[in-house]
Amino acid sequence: MTFGAPAALWGLLALPLFVLLYLLRVRRREQPVSSILLWRRSAPSLAASRPSRRIERSLLLLLQLLAVACLVMGLARPAVIGQGIAGRDIVLVLDGSLSMQARDVAPTRFDRARAEALAVVSRLAPGQRAAVVLALPHPMLLAALTDDRRALEGALRAAAPWDAPGDVAAAVTLGAAQQPGPGGQVLVWTDAARGPLPSVAGVTYRIVGTSDDHVGITEFRVLRDAGEVRALVRVTNEGSAPRRVPLEVRLGDALVYRETSTVAPHDSWTTVFPVTGAGVLRARLDVHDTLPGDDEATAVIDPTPLASVLLVSRGNPYLEGVLRVLPVARAAATATVAPSTWSRFGIVILDRVDVGSLPPGNYLAIGTVPPGLPVSAAGVAVHPSVAAWDREDPVLRFVDLSDVRIDRALALAPEGGRVLAAGAVPLVWAYDGGGVRIVILAFALEDSDLPLHVAFPILIQNSLAWLGGAIADARVGDDVQVPAGSASSATLTDPNGRRATLRAIDGVFVLPTLARAGLYRLSVAGGADRVFAAEIGSPQASVIRPGRAPGGTATAPVSGPAGVSQTALVRVPLWPWLVAVALGAALGEWGLATRRVGGDA
Repeated sequence: MTFGAPAALWGLLALPLFVLLYLLRVRRREQPVSSILLWRRSAPSLAASRPSRRIERSLLLLLQLLAVACLVMGLARPAVIGQGIAGRDIVLVLDGSLSMQARDVAPTRFDRARAEALAVVSRLAPGQRAAVVLALPHPMLLAALTDDRRALEGALRAAAPWDAPGDVAAAVTLGAAQQPGPGGQVLVWTDAARGPLPSVAGVTYRIVGTSDDHVGITEFRVLRDAGEVRALVRVTNEGSAPRRVPLEVRLGDALVYRETSTVAPHDSWTTVFPVTGAGVLRARLDVHDTLPGDDEATAVIDPTPLASVLLVSRGNPYLEGVLRVLPVARAAATATVAPSTWSRFGIVILDRVDVGSLPPGNYLAIGTVPPGLPVSAAGVAVHPSVAAWDREDPVLRFVDLSDVRIDRALALAPEGGRVLAAGAVPLVWAYDGGGVRIVILAFALEDSDLPLHVAFPILIQNSLAWLGGAIADARVGDDVQVPAGSASSATLTDPNGRRATLRAIDGVFVLPTLARAGLYRLSVAGGADRVFAAEIGSPQASVIRPGRAPGGTATAPVSGPAGVSQTALVRVPLWPWLVAVALGAALGEWGLATRRVGGDA
């Protein structure tokens, strides 16, 4: 035992003083009386007239002495030496990737990592802080640095892996940003299956996992081409041995495709087949491996996935032709600019027409910039080239603009929104706010050769899908927004059946980041449900072969929870307990003294 303030122990000399005060009697006062006849029988004994008395057994005296002794000992700040986790602060990082759901480590890699992290929390010294970070596509801080063990344990138990690859490097950066004090550590549990880990001082890696035996569906999509609907399924064998893979695809309860193929190690098998009808399409692999989470996939076939469209134009054969091919609910064309009639259509295409301020709605503007938006036309750009575009944005997904020639375009000057494609000036711009959702092409189709490229129908379809709120090619980790129209609230049901209530913000429902692959349903009161499917976040999410920690960094042993961090001798303070005992003794003495009736108190 050690003392932080040993000089306080001199206070123990007060104990004999308390005993001395107990021995002394109260001095009696003499009082004249008329007769002592009635007082003789109650006359005090001779001993009562003495100035002191013997020490007798007294619970009150013992409680008083205990309170004083504990209070003095507490002021001396005693502590005992014990074992705790080395380091001042600890940041616990758990990999939340799909591969951490593999069952080669019982019960799963993630469950093992969480159990070891909980063991670390249980051995924290009093007052020692820790934080919890979950490595997701965008890392999440589950608990900031705190010495509250209950909060840390609650954060770890609530953590769950997603059906997407986690960004471990960004999670380590986030953990280091918590600024653990001198001697602090960052403990990372990961399978290191998707590339090298960052080599950072003070970071210790615990590699979880033993096997690469895995076959999964890495892509499942519905393709539309000139009215024909086809399904694409890609199966990848991440293992080191060939696998015989039976594939079965059903539309509802009806079997639409079945085939068995042998997939070579670290190779893929892709099949495309026609599908007729509408509904939910489910693909399933009849295999047994360590990661069953991607043995099933879901897609949705909607007979009219795009909203009704009104084309406002003086005539454009390119747009009229593509609208006849795309699966829109209804298409109409007019040369009259009449905003009062636009509310009958889900999307309005404004082709080189001048309009006033737009009423709430969804618009595709080509070669024109409507007023009232956070963008304006600052002149004309001659022969602009497309130098870069956002291939991950839903509007430009699968769109190749590298060889598109543009003779002239409006020089857009945006003050908000998103620039999706640009060269010397922005060329494609999108905005969503104030009840208006719009995509602007800064050039007229006649001033470019875009209609002659394969990218043209894909760009128009993607634009109409985003404007109309159709959710296509969604992946786990995506942030999805859906136009709310006149609705103020909606209910989202995820693949696990959990429901979340959404509120419209500026005419848009902002969905929680998708965490699970499968079927989602967005229900709006008084409107039709929107059903969409989300794929796993990336084909790389199915890679489960454990990697290695980078050279030069510490690696925790694989022996179990006791090996995830080293222990050191730490001081465990005892003064809080001593103060509590002193307070309890004082309250007990006071209670007994006030309840006692008669006699010497």
